[in-house]
Amino acid sequence: MRKTMKMALAGLFSLAIAPTVATASYRVGSPFPGDVTATTYYSSGTFHGAVDISSRNACGYWGVETGVVGSFAWNVTIRTTGAVCYGNGSGNQNEVKHTFANGRTFRQWHFLKTSASVDKTCDRCQIGDEGGTGNVTGPHSHLQYDYQGTNNTSWYSGYTVKGEFLDRGETVGYVG
Repeated sequence: MRKTMKMALAGLFSLAIAPTVATASYRVGSPFPGDVTATTYYSSGTFHGAVDISSRNACGYWGVETGVVGSFAWNVTIRTTGAVCYGNGSGNQNEVKHTFANGRTFRQWHFLKTSASVDKTCDRCQIGDEGGTGNVTGPHSHLQYDYQGTNNTSWYSGYTVKGEFLDRGETVGYVG
């Protein structure tokens, strides 16, 4: 009886972890060299649920790259064409996003439009310059992973923390 119970529990356990094993995982690299300025919570204590990275440079720092490593179709949405460095209202952020087969979405916000700001399929390609479009207090890149409007924070937990400096391409976390 004991062996049968053990076998049954092992069978149930393997079913419980099977979907996790089958899920592909993709590395997210820093879009440019910079400091992690916010993660799960803002310094005010309110929920943020994403990673913000600032280059320490003035608005327009060259070459914001897509975060996720892999050849993906990136949908670029441009809501403003000016050089916006210190915010222009909620909902006005320029965005690049990729939706995975499991329905989860990876987004990057706040970049400035350049000739590179077009829909494309690429691996770590340039999408614009560092900016502050949307509801922000300064230029940075916002990296967010969500599912049906709920921000997932586990993708960067254990990989990066607020205050850390990341080089271009250095690991921020894993999504998929």
